[in-house]
Amino acid sequence: MSHLVSHLVTGSRRVRPLQHFWVPRPLMAQGLLVVLLGTLGIPVCVQSQVPLRVAQTQDVPKTNSVTQQLRGQWQTKDPTTGKLITFVFAPDGNLFTVLPEPNGSSVAIKLGYKINPTTQPMQLDMMVSPEQVVKTIFELTPEGKLHLELDGLSAGEPRPNQFSSKSTLFEKVSDVATVPKDVQVIALETEKTNATQSVVKQFLTILSQAQQAYYLKNGKFAADVEELKIVTNLETQNYRYQIVPQKDNKQSVMITAIAKQPELPSYTSAVFATKVDGKMRTTSQICETAKPSTKPPAMPVPPTSGSLNVQCPAGSRILP
Repeated sequence: MSHLVSHLVTGSRRVRPLQHFWVPRPLMAQGLLVVLLGTLGIPVCVQSQVPLRVAQTQDVPKTNSVTQQLRGQWQTKDPTTGKLITFVFAPDGNLFTVLPEPNGSSVAIKLGYKINPTTQPMQLDMMVSPEQVVKTIFELTPEGKLHLELDGLSAGEPRPNQFSSKSTLFEKVSDVATVPKDVQVIALETEKTNATQSVVKQFLTILSQAQQAYYLKNGKFAADVEELKIVTNLETQNYRYQIVPQKDNKQSVMITAIAKQPELPSYTSAVFATKVDGKMRTTSQICETAKPSTKPPAMPVPPTSGSLNVQCPAGSRILP
């Protein structure tokens, strides 16, 4: 879902900044993880975020009752990746979205939330800042599950008035309302971003994985975000992202991250289809310019027959 880096220490837990994520459609076809990143997809600053408080509605007793029911950890399984996504409703109006990373670890996106339990369905606001709010709806089912609408959401958009066929069910797994100690927390902000290697790597990794999933389904790579069924702003404060088609898109596709500031490096991610042991496989590699540059690396060298290894072109290096 974009990228991460520049580590901050807050108490005993590192808080990492996040840049810009994106929203794929349809939800279940492309994966809940990417949808969540897109739903919360705005710039992030290397600062601790001031906790956002739960706004009280006129019906305070009912609000308190629903808040108490929400408090704790809720999980659902991403139907595409099979990985668990966790929402932690914590005290003081804090909501943590725990997401798996490609390396197997997890990060938690911290934001504020408020509810309005007097409507049908009930309303939930997820707040990155007082000015950046993702508005949605939810309900607590008779079976004790959290029914939440996440499809097609983004900050500043109108609140849906009914659940879609792609809405999500979460199951409560714990009343413990804290993030596990080994999970790093990302604090969201809307100030200037610090573009870093990890931030770009995260974005290109997610976009490359979406291309690999598209190839497995369609036998070719997508030529643009519309064909990939992703709704996103491919331009951030520091980088301009672009999908660069290659011939008929059946063998490879290139994704570039072009630096908008002369002191930053640029990046190219290449995704290839190749035959290994008689079966078609996909492989990808991100290359970083060896020096700051506003020109991304050229197309990496494709893997040789029977291999998944991609070689970065001259003037660039493999991004581990």
